[in-house]
Amino acid sequence: MKRRKFLRNIGAVSAAPILLNGLPVQSFATPGMLSMLNCDGIGDRVLVVLFMKGGNDGINTLVPINQYDTYVNHRPDIHLENSGANSIINLDSNLSIEDQIGLNPGMTSFKSMYDDGMANIVQSVGYANVNQSHFKSTDLWLTGGDSTPQNFNLTSGWMGRYMEHAFPGIAGNPSSQFPDPLGIQLGDTKPSIGFHDHASEYVGSNLGWQYPGDLSGLLSGLGTAPHATMMNTDFGKEIEYIMNVENNTNTYGNRISDVFNAGSNSGVTYPDSGLGYQLSSVARLLSGGSKTKIFLIHTYGFDTHADQVVAGQTHLGNHSEILKDVFDSIKVFHQDLANLGIEQKVITSTFSEFGRRVTQNGSLGTDHGLQAPMFLFGSSVNPGVIGTNVDLSVVTDSGNLVDPLQYDYRSVFKTLLQDWLAADNSIITDVGFDPVPKIPGLVNPSATVTTDCYISPVAPLPVTLKYFDVEKTPDLKVAINWTAEYERNFKVYEIERSEEGIRFEKIEEVSPMQNDDILKEYEHFDETPLAGTSYYRLKSVDRDDTFSYSEVRAVNFQIEQLEHVKIYPNPAKFDTNLVMTSAVSDNISAELLDSNGRLVSQMELDVKKGFNKINLPLSNFAPGLYLLRLNRNTEVVKQLKLLVVE
Repeated sequence: MKRRKFLRNIGAVSAAPILLNGLPVQSFATPGMLSMLNCDGIGDRVLVVLFMKGGNDGINTLVPINQYDTYVNHRPDIHLENSGANSIINLDSNLSIEDQIGLNPGMTSFKSMYDDGMANIVQSVGYANVNQSHFKSTDLWLTGGDSTPQNFNLTSGWMGRYMEHAFPGIAGNPSSQFPDPLGIQLGDTKPSIGFHDHASEYVGSNLGWQYPGDLSGLLSGLGTAPHATMMNTDFGKEIEYIMNVENNTNTYGNRISDVFNAGSNSGVTYPDSGLGYQLSSVARLLSGGSKTKIFLIHTYGFDTHADQVVAGQTHLGNHSEILKDVFDSIKVFHQDLANLGIEQKVITSTFSEFGRRVTQNGSLGTDHGLQAPMFLFGSSVNPGVIGTNVDLSVVTDSGNLVDPLQYDYRSVFKTLLQDWLAADNSIITDVGFDPVPKIPGLVNPSATVTTDCYISPVAPLPVTLKYFDVEKTPDLKVAINWTAEYERNFKVYEIERSEEGIRFEKIEEVSPMQNDDILKEYEHFDETPLAGTSYYRLKSVDRDDTFSYSEVRAVNFQIEQLEHVKIYPNPAKFDTNLVMTSAVSDNISAELLDSNGRLVSQMELDVKKGFNKINLPLSNFAPGLYLLRLNRNTEVVKQLKLLVVE
């Protein structure tokens, strides 16, 4: 049974909090991973993936010096100078003549990291027959797809499949051994398809632009920002109530907040940018004890159709500025990690959905092209350049390179999953990265995982729930039903109940039928349910007291005249629709309150018996979080959250 939609962003409910602030944080290893405990901390390794969104111009990023005249002919107005104070930066004079690279002037931090043995370039990366749509190409990179019919419409992501198969039963189900989300996304409020598994479940946690230290209790299903002031008001308590009912109290957000607040940065100064914020948050989470395996972060602005450079001063302009931000931020990030003593645990990799055309357009910019370089960072990468400069001498009528593909992007990620994160061959196959080859020499030989340290899929949780639900019975009891597919080393189920969906108490214990893999169906009854709405969840406890929670289910013993009350779309921009089914014709007052509890709109609704659909215009309201409250006389009968976006 799939999780509720509103839990997609933040992940599933969590187990007991872990001790932090100097107290031991439990290892990421489990009995199924004991073979790797002597493999130099491989189980603690982390991959940070940076999406350079928009299609990075690889040619003005890495200028082929030995083809400089050809480069200038293709780009008479936007080429970078090869002499003077603001000229391209020679990357490495030890490279062969045909592979000499001139870095964009904004890449001084990259040059510094390269000279320190902390950076690697992989030339001309992508897939055959590159799709030049931003949206589709992004999907292909994140799903592990390509332009072939069998790989063009994958519905799961390669990161989600890795988590699903390397950690079966664990992704999205935190326990005392695995308290952290296996994947965390920052910098984009829309959950990435890259973290979806085969069942289309979002198995990461999306922080968007939220402050990680304030995640606990947020409306993370909508990806909203924290509302730090509203908890001191009656309205704030109502919002808090709704948030907790929908997200439960023990979510990954609690763990993320605890880890973030226990961590720190080392005093380095990050660029004042969205990417700087994201990377500083990752460093602080890791310093606080996070065992997350993959972080997906984002930076924007690479769709440089116009004003890529400043006319006559091509070292300036949008492209150079965002490259500077990218590499300045990454350099500070790895310096921060080094100061914290954890840099050896992290490799950072970049990608962009495609490159740009060789020939400039008429707007001081470049249009969508084909392959582009990828960059890798950290003391554990093998420094240098893999591949050769692109050939600018042969260009298609549309201004694109001719057959420039040197490396399939899946080869890069396959190499990182196996040579860095230690995924064994079965996991690589399940991820879908066969038969593309790995890239030798991508990871530093001293850090490359040997076959005896490969991680096989770890054992799943002691119980796998396939279904959990509650319902009223005709004799006014609550039937509590669940189905378990897998029970091993398992002790007891605990049925918990809550009045408000926040504080749960155990009302019954249920012993397992038998410890095996046979599908088992359970049904138990709450003989004395509470008046009004009650919330139920199931706690599954292992023999070593590891535990996990089911989703929360609610049942109501009040007869309500309004049913099936919803608003859509939500988030909304120009208007939204209020729909409901009413047992009687009635007059209802609708109030819209902002995040500080101020009444911003009120209207009387003439509700008919049966189905109602009422359009609510929103164009006059500022973007933000609102509460839509429905009143009958002076009684509040329904309240729903509404997010208005720009």
